[in-house]
Amino acid sequence: MTASAVVLAPLAVAAEDDDCLGISPHPAVPRPGGTALWWIEQSLGPGRVVAYTCSCRMTAYELVACGGVYQIRRRTLARPGVPPVSWTAERWRRAEALEWWRRLLAGQAR
Repeated sequence: MTASAVVLAPLAVAAEDDDCLGISPHPAVPRPGGTALWWIEQSLGPGRVVAYTCSCRMTAYELVACGGVYQIRRRTLARPGVPPVSWTAERWRRAEALEWWRRLLAGQAR
């Protein structure tokens, strides 16, 4: 099974969102009691994006691989007067990273 087959989730495109092409999954609304990920400002390096959420929302996420270690990057999209900012979460091995990515998409992590 490939990583892309594991991380894809059903698209949750709102009917009123005409600007969304529905190409990538949208993370679910964070559930009460969900795990808060530890966000930092340091990445492993440039890495390779292996999965990502739709960028139609103000916050988008990317699962990034760098030398066999994975991180989840959170990007806040540009707004007038506010530059885009990105953070990275803890580092995991592939299986752990895919589980945290699934939790993020399901609203069980934030």
